[in-house]
Amino acid sequence: MSEVMSEERAEGVGVGEAAVPGRSSPLDYTDRGLRSVEAWLAYAGMACLIGLMGMVVFEVVLRYVFNNPIQGYIDIMEMMMVALVFLTLAYCQQTGGHIRMEIFMTRVLVGGRRYHAVEFFHLAASLAAFGIIAYFSTNEVFHAYKIGDVTMTVHLPTWPARMTLALGSIVLCLRFILQMFTSVRHVAVGINRIEE
Repeated sequence: MSEVMSEERAEGVGVGEAAVPGRSSPLDYTDRGLRSVEAWLAYAGMACLIGLMGMVVFEVVLRYVFNNPIQGYIDIMEMMMVALVFLTLAYCQQTGGHIRMEIFMTRVLVGGRRYHAVEFFHLAASLAAFGIIAYFSTNEVFHAYKIGDVTMTVHLPTWPARMTLALGSIVLCLRFILQMFTSVRHVAVGINRIEE
């Protein structure tokens, strides 16, 4: 998808870029707003990554130099990893960074309309899967908050980590919906990929 998205951006018809120069559609405005949300969530995910790396170094120094490990180290790491993964999913989808098998899409579906029609169904299946994850994880946030669910070692509340899972899944679902609209627009207009 990354090749196709970069080719479409080179043509000036990718998501977030007006199909007609000088005019923007509501889809373009929505994409720009969602891109900023995704960027901020990606920054939060990067902060978690930096925090994880710092925590590993700090834990190793405390454990092996001072013989005094951090209590609840594993609990904190698990919650930060959830935030790291799920907060960055939508940004990765928006930039085309997910690993995909594109042999069928790029070799068999050479034409633009067929490519975008099949892409629409891929996005719909992904939306269904992550919609289920978003729905149940949102319910789990409220349930964990209501019962006061905590980690086993140091009794940290689990609802913040569950909330990052739900938030990342919801934003990813919004990205899927936006890309589905773009695929429909490309099918209707007949945007062709640049042939190699």
